[in-house]
Amino acid sequence: MLLVDVLEEHLDEAEFRWLQWEKALGATDFSLVETARLEELLLAHLDGLVVGASTAAESVLRPAFESEDAFRTSAAAFSMLALGEVDEVLLRLREAEPEARAAIRRALELSEAHGLGARLLDLLKQEDSALQVEVLEALAFRQEASLEMLARFFRHDEQRARVAALRAALPFPQDAARTLLPRLLDSSHPGIRAAAMEAGVASGVRQAWEMCRTAVRARDAHSLEAMVLLAMGSSEADIPSLLALLDVEELRAHALWALGFSGRVAAMEACLAHLEVPGVAQLAGEAFSAMTGLQLEGPYALPPGERPEDAPPPPEFQEDLDADLVPKPEDDLPWPNVATVRGWWDKEKERFLKGTRYLLGSPFNGSVLVEALETSSMRRRHVLSRELALRSQGTLTVRTRTFTYVQRAELAKARAASVRIRAQSFDSGLR
Repeated sequence: MLLVDVLEEHLDEAEFRWLQWEKALGATDFSLVETARLEELLLAHLDGLVVGASTAAESVLRPAFESEDAFRTSAAAFSMLALGEVDEVLLRLREAEPEARAAIRRALELSEAHGLGARLLDLLKQEDSALQVEVLEALAFRQEASLEMLARFFRHDEQRARVAALRAALPFPQDAARTLLPRLLDSSHPGIRAAAMEAGVASGVRQAWEMCRTAVRARDAHSLEAMVLLAMGSSEADIPSLLALLDVEELRAHALWALGFSGRVAAMEACLAHLEVPGVAQLAGEAFSAMTGLQLEGPYALPPGERPEDAPPPPEFQEDLDADLVPKPEDDLPWPNVATVRGWWDKEKERFLKGTRYLLGSPFNGSVLVEALETSSMRRRHVLSRELALRSQGTLTVRTRTFTYVQRAELAKARAASVRIRAQSFDSGLR
């Protein structure tokens, strides 16, 4: 009984630490180093469950699959995989309800269980479309899906499957780029269109880049990913299209997020102008910091807990019954000290040249991109990793939602190849 109590405690802690770790992966106030510390605690409790072996499986882990908590299910599935119970976990995946399936898939994505990839490929042959989506996403995350296999899902009935296949297929197969990509770019599903744009850009297809420009100019409410793609790959001539979105209130926050990846002087000045706009001041500060390298801390940020007088109340104090009370990652961003930030800009702006893209205050190149991937906040790293994949045509990837020790290995590979990463705007060299 004492051992079971200890194992229950390990599972309780693993559930809680998994939740913390997943939140950290998208947080504004966590770095890779800080996330690794949380991860150590999670892995320690998962290891504790594996040490319990058969007792853990029978008394603690199998009952956990009946839990309604996704993180408890993920922890149990991950531990069962580590114990070699691959067939049982895959059977539970097949029989689970959608929410539980997603939790088990997350464990499958992260697991290093022997032979798991091959077993997932076998499971992909099942005719259950919903199951195929989960398995395909797991294989794509694990980078164990071949280009030939991915191509079979470009026309899948499930839109999630098409998006997963498109995102994993970099570069796009030439025959598919010629015959299928135009239809995917014209899809009514915004996720498919966005994934097709990225796949097309990575494959050097001009039509994909022009579609991206068109989506931004149309001020489509579903074009956030197109905004970001245009920002990271734009030349100076494309920036006005993004700046124009700041005039549309419902798109302003999205536009500031995208502009933070453009690194252009005009974008820096636009962010500076929005530091006093209460609804987006924190986002404007984050974007300005990402481009210029100025850390919004110390004299450049308001003291913790202090807010501008005209700032909207925190979500928990909203009186509007229709307001979204769910905390957002940007709620944790610092409030910029407008006067000191502007004073810094007045002194430093001459070193930022029009026509040059900047990231963390340095002219953009492959080495700077890899450094930013290592040091930026966790939530910004997801976009930076997509840019790395696009600029390397899929040869360099950093999976920003996997364990940090895996990310470190992928970062080392990217750093070694950083001189070969293309730094030009995406429209250069398109066919």
